[in-house]
Amino acid sequence: MKKKISVVIFIILAVMLSAADLSPSAQVIKNNSIDGYNVIKAAAKVEWGTDHGMVLYTINKQCDSSMDVLASAFDASGDLSIFVEAVKNWSSPGKEIYNLEIIKNCLSGSSVFYDIFTMECDWSMVEYEYNNQMKAAGAY
Repeated sequence: MKKKISVVIFIILAVMLSAADLSPSAQVIKNNSIDGYNVIKAAAKVEWGTDHGMVLYTINKQCDSSMDVLASAFDASGDLSIFVEAVKNWSSPGKEIYNLEIIKNCLSGSSVFYDIFTMECDWSMVEYEYNNQMKAAGAY
């Protein structure tokens, strides 16, 4: 019986530890845009301090949202003007022009696509607004 309990505890711990990893989106951003990853990580640390679980959750959520909204906005059926408006609305204070310049450089090809992750914005809210505006735009 003790052996079965030990196995169950081991499985529970393994599941809990595997949940405490970077998401696939966060890994992609970290591997391809360390500067972008560091911007997202720094904002999470400012927000949550030493609550490492929430820092990790926020990093994963921001990275997942950024990848999802970028895939939607840059898709053939996406709308870059709605994306740009959402970025303007959810940029960190004083970073609107900086972020718009990054978008402009990515679109013109004067910088690599992964530079877009260095924008200082709330990616979750950019995604939320983008999705809501796209849904509304298609409703009339």
